Amino acid sequence: MEPVRAGLAAYQQVVERIKDEIRAGTRRPSERLPGNRRLAEEFGVSLGTAQKALRVLQDEGWVVATPAVGVFVAGELPTEPSNGLDDLRAEVHELRKITDNLAARLDRIEGRSPSEG
Repeated sequence: MEPVRAGLAAYQQVVERIKDEIRAGTRRPSERLPGNRRLAEEFGVSLGTAQKALRVLQDEGWVVATPAVGVFVAGELPTEPSNGLDDLRAEVHELRKITDNLAARLDRIEGRSPSEG
């Protein structure tokens, strides 16, 4: 397996690689994934690591397992959470407006002009 994501456990690297392949369209919705052993060989990991990666993908909604049939890319992919940075920026911006408003009100109450700060 290529060291694409250093610091991640082997199963997490497999999970991320499969997600990348699904996003890129290399693996399409409803497409059957190779069996556990073949997947382990493909990614150069142990059978247990491949199985754990598939469980994680199933838990997250990326694949659907049908007993005695196989594991398939989900027909409808899960929405991925944002990294939260945009939400945090918006919240900080809103807090700045609130603190500026409060500072202006305090200045009026204390009889100071804004430039006296």
